[in-house]
Amino acid sequence: MNLALDHLVHFIKAEPSEAVEKWGNVGYKAVLGGSHENWGTYNSLLYIGQSYIEFLSIESCHIAAAAENPLIKQLTDELPSGEGIGQLCFRTSNIEELKAELKRKGFESLPIFEGSRKRQDGSLLSWKMLFFKENPHYKYPFFIDWGVEDDRRFEELRHLGFIDENLENKKIEEVFIASNDCEKSAESWKAIMPNFMADVYISSKGKEKRASIGIGSVKLTFCQPLQDEGRVLEVLKKRGEKPFAVQISPGLEKEITLFEAVYF
Repeated sequence: MNLALDHLVHFIKAEPSEAVEKWGNVGYKAVLGGSHENWGTYNSLLYIGQSYIEFLSIESCHIAAAAENPLIKQLTDELPSGEGIGQLCFRTSNIEELKAELKRKGFESLPIFEGSRKRQDGSLLSWKMLFFKENPHYKYPFFIDWGVEDDRRFEELRHLGFIDENLENKKIEEVFIASNDCEKSAESWKAIMPNFMADVYISSKGKEKRASIGIGSVKLTFCQPLQDEGRVLEVLKKRGEKPFAVQISPGLEKEITLFEAVYF
């Protein structure tokens, strides 16, 4: 089973256009995505290599509150506590096969969700999503199948003007995730992910313990505070075990903090 990081979902209270404006102010091109009319949400997107950041917001409160999609439920549950990166999504080319493999490994998943949204130009984009049936505190990722080959999809995105040439040859290299027990978090991901490597180390300042895992080309680093201070503890207290920082390679010209997350 081959998986690649497809995107990070960054929950925001503002309109998605505000994310576009903020990235534009620092020299990068984010674009408006569109509306998920059946879910009451809308988004904007920042493409980084073959992955992207989705800035997801609520467009219609009553529709979003009634949505059965677990991602939208998570958005409505967590957004009152604050903005920030809420989910990771991995891309697969055969979501039915992935569902069967997870079952063989002992993991139950929900029925495959059909997703769609209307683009700004009026065209309809569709995809399939897979979520774990049991996902306490929304700790684990979800999966997506776009139904087309990656090269064809990215060429279409380029044609639509969604790709910033300053980010086209970069990649999301590492995602930092707050954790109460970094080794336990890493081991739990090991159980569900293929092609896994892991190491555990103490940070040089001794204030933080980290366990890192690699999935495809992205590294996930679970950060556990050892002292009663720091960004990791702040995230844990406010939002639980959630991603809080993203390293891009080659790096951005300067560190960017927006909507309670850091990009660098």
